[in-house]
Amino acid sequence: MTEFTSSSSSTIHTHAAQPSQEEEKRRNSSSSLSHTNKHTTNDTVEVLTTSLHTGPTATFAIDPVVDATIHDKEKQDLEVKESFPNGNYNNAITSASSPTTTTVVTAPRPKPGFWKQHLSIRPEFHGDPRVELSRFRKAIILCIISQAGSLGGFSSTIYFPSLVLITAELNASQTAINASVSLFILFMGISPLISSTLSDTFAIRRVLYIGFTLIFALASLGGAYANSAGSLIAARVFQAIGSGGASILGAGTVADIYPPEEQGTSMGLMFLGQFLGPVLGPPLGGVLAKAFGWKSTFYFMAIVAAIVIVELFFLLPETYRAPDMDVLKEMEEVKGCAAEGVDGKNVPPRRTGVAFNPFQSVMLLKHPVVLLSSIELGMIFALMFSIETIAPVLFTNAYGLAEDQVGLTYLGAGGGSILGAIMGGKLSDLALMRAKAKNGGEIVLEDRLSLSMWIAGFLVVPLGSLLFGFGAEKGLSIAVPIVGFGIYNFGMAQVIAAGAAYLVNAIPGQGSSATAAANFLRMVMACIFSLIAQIIVNHVGYGNYGIIQAAINIVCMALFYIVKLRGASMRETATRKEEASRK
Repeated sequence: MTEFTSSSSSTIHTHAAQPSQEEEKRRNSSSSLSHTNKHTTNDTVEVLTTSLHTGPTATFAIDPVVDATIHDKEKQDLEVKESFPNGNYNNAITSASSPTTTTVVTAPRPKPGFWKQHLSIRPEFHGDPRVELSRFRKAIILCIISQAGSLGGFSSTIYFPSLVLITAELNASQTAINASVSLFILFMGISPLISSTLSDTFAIRRVLYIGFTLIFALASLGGAYANSAGSLIAARVFQAIGSGGASILGAGTVADIYPPEEQGTSMGLMFLGQFLGPVLGPPLGGVLAKAFGWKSTFYFMAIVAAIVIVELFFLLPETYRAPDMDVLKEMEEVKGCAAEGVDGKNVPPRRTGVAFNPFQSVMLLKHPVVLLSSIELGMIFALMFSIETIAPVLFTNAYGLAEDQVGLTYLGAGGGSILGAIMGGKLSDLALMRAKAKNGGEIVLEDRLSLSMWIAGFLVVPLGSLLFGFGAEKGLSIAVPIVGFGIYNFGMAQVIAAGAAYLVNAIPGQGSSATAAANFLRMVMACIFSLIAQIIVNHVGYGNYGIIQAAINIVCMALFYIVKLRGASMRETATRKEEASRK
């Protein structure tokens, strides 16, 4: 009991044995406490005493519940006042309609202005992008990053029909012009190592998209003003740095905004740009070169890049999500689901105390799950690119086509890529969802590597290689090698769509880095095969080269199948090692 005593000698006592008076005092105490909310905390005791005063001298026995409530009120009001250092106390919403008081404080959070938000290195995004973004907004983002990813593919082949003309006009050797092709592919593999490491180290994507695309735009203008083989090679190298650095971020962005069961379809659509670029570049380049000269192809790429930069600036939010709980615990709770971020808070931590190393992404190839996946994803693309490099010579010499007609022969491959990417991604997602239902809601990433993907890799791709090779070797109708190339790309797109969606989630928190490691291996392979493909054909013929391609792909698919069988344990081991290396 707590007592308040006045200066007079008469006393009024309240006892527990008098329930009617006790109830009366409880009601009066509650009423007076509600009244105190209209005044400051310092007046609480005075108002309560006044409301209970019944004579010139009184001792009041206050129930412990009410007494404790008074002290709670004082403490809570003090905390509210201290939370508003600028005196903005009226913004606190306080509710105290019963002896138990509840205080809810809503702190004002000013929103940054439009330009401040868009010019920021890392604009804030509140909530989980997978939940907060509408399907329409996600579609816009997917379209933009697909455009950014297509720049490298287009620029890699858009001047293929003009190579003979460029060699003559710049008075360059065939070796120097071939170097502009090979070095472009090589730096397309090196540049993503830098951008992916920056992305995972500083938890950013948007500013890297814009920065690397700007490099590509400036390099394209430089290529338009090239007057020697050296300046052309330099422009091509910086084109590769810009386009490669931006394109590799797409897989990470897809993982940011889509849940695992939707990533296959989204990844396939995102890769459409990268697939279509190499096959649509030649026909577009042939038309431009014939109408305006070979330099128009570089002006065209600069204009497209400028449009993409505007779209990135105004329409792409920062979506980077990093794991914010113990990764191994998450993998135990949801077997195989290593998607980045789980609790809806898009506040990824920046790695501190770690030296920036652009080649640390390549070190992920030491993990079997990354290496075995990357070998097949890299080889299937490299063999496709080798067909692209030998096709112009084939269709010019064997079928007598002009440069603009040669470009049109790539449309069959483009159609195959579109169908394969859409179908492969969708079938991959369906396989994952069906397996999830059978597993009682558990997501196992290896279930994404569906039967349709294995059929495409083991049967469809080799069939395309053989059709192209023997169609050219035997001098069959021009439709045979064109259809063969299209079938090859149809199978390739299915394998890459499913494989990339698997790889980006294989090691939590390092989706961009794992994708960059695979891309590096892919571009190194493409660089090598683009240099030796014509040499091999000259020695063994188109038919035997088709057999070599089919055999290589079957062997690499067999290596990839090991991931299907043992991927879960390999991912767990890789995750533990990466976690240990960060400590």
